Amino acid sequence: MPQNLSLKHHEHIHFYKMHGAGNDFILLDGRSGGPGPGREQIRRLCARRVGIGADGLMRLLPSARADFALEYYNADGSPAEMCANGARCAVALAHALGMAPASCSFEIGGQTYRGEVMGEDRVKLWMPSPTIVATGEGLPRPELPGAVPLAWIIAGVPHVVVAVDEEPDAGAVERWGRYLRRHPQFQPQGANANFVRRMEQGYLRARVYERGVEAETLACGTGAVACARAAALVWEWESPVRVEMPGGVLEVAFDREWREVALIGPVARVYVGEASLPVP
Repeated sequence: MPQNLSLKHHEHIHFYKMHGAGNDFILLDGRSGGPGPGREQIRRLCARRVGIGADGLMRLLPSARADFALEYYNADGSPAEMCANGARCAVALAHALGMAPASCSFEIGGQTYRGEVMGEDRVKLWMPSPTIVATGEGLPRPELPGAVPLAWIIAGVPHVVVAVDEEPDAGAVERWGRYLRRHPQFQPQGANANFVRRMEQGYLRARVYERGVEAETLACGTGAVACARAAALVWEWESPVRVEMPGGVLEVAFDREWREVALIGPVARVYVGEASLPVP
């Protein structure tokens, strides 16, 4: 057998492929212990053409203070503080595996969150109150029709929200998303870039360029929360706000003070499989 096809020095891992509104993930059951895949292995697994393909990878682990713990890694192998759509998928899987009840708690990035399986294909996630870092014209402005920077917001991870008159095409999302993600004002962390189009009261369309993935994704849960927070701030919208992204619609519900924030949307298990990775 050719050396590059030999499985002699490979590690086999069992995985679940899931998505939340098109935002797709590889999930690993880490209860057996042992180290998870390294950064380069995560990059291989998440690669679209030579791996499984995903926006990120998660490990579900035991926890002493919650129903389970969660580790999240971007497609480039870097760890992230939070991924709301990924967490919604993890809540659904933890419940299916018997790790957590339908209404559960989990920890990630030193914080504890609550989630609820609302049915076979919908999960609610309670989010911390988003933090508004800056607003208005002091933020960088992309050269898109009617572009108006609304806010720089921390919704678990940093986001910049820009209102536009016309929905940008994929090329414009890539170009201006990269521009905002790497803009000096948002360093050293960088920021996810959200382009929002106001459709009607309580309903907007958004496209998101995600750091770590370094590309547009079909949906972003923390991005939906950031977009809803910006809409409530600038346009005085009330709860709930529906955010349509290319992969589906996410709903953000909140109280008047933004102390109780919930993200609600679809989840789906795509398939279960086994992957082979070279042992470093």
